[in-house]
Amino acid sequence: MCCIIYKPKNVPMPSRDILGKIKRLNHNGYGFVSTNHFHKGLDYRTFLCHLSEVSDDEDCIIHFRLATHGSICRANCHPFSLDGIYFAHNGILPICPVGDMTDSETAFRAKIYPTILKYRYGSSQADWAIRQICGFSRFAMMYKGEVRLYGDYRILDGIYYSNLRWL
Repeated sequence: MCCIIYKPKNVPMPSRDILGKIKRLNHNGYGFVSTNHFHKGLDYRTFLCHLSEVSDDEDCIIHFRLATHGSICRANCHPFSLDGIYFAHNGILPICPVGDMTDSETAFRAKIYPTILKYRYGSSQADWAIRQICGFSRFAMMYKGEVRLYGDYRILDGIYYSNLRWL
């Protein structure tokens, strides 16, 4: 059921060993967004090559996908993006996916993005509404370099993980 990693700026990237352990459980796609980089795809080696370009002084949201809704394709890898807002999800949402989209992308397009447009990214009203949508899931978003996390994360060595099933 996916894994989100949030690496704050000035914190080293998780080791290749940790990333490899997470990949073994979540191998249906990989993606990340940082202050200066964005990549998503199905090839783990290509993902690692792009991820190596992220410097320690950048915030970075990383997503490893285990498919639950939607086909295994690049389009269904996280993070999803609309108008510079990047969104990653870990969990299952009570929403009927549209077409081949994931429940994550469907919720982002139908509920979360409109909430951000209505109340503004990072506002207390938007945060409250997004927490209601999130439920027991975990969300990570970035807009203009500002990261927002929703849900219960675990912190190891300064890095936030949406779950520790890989340990």
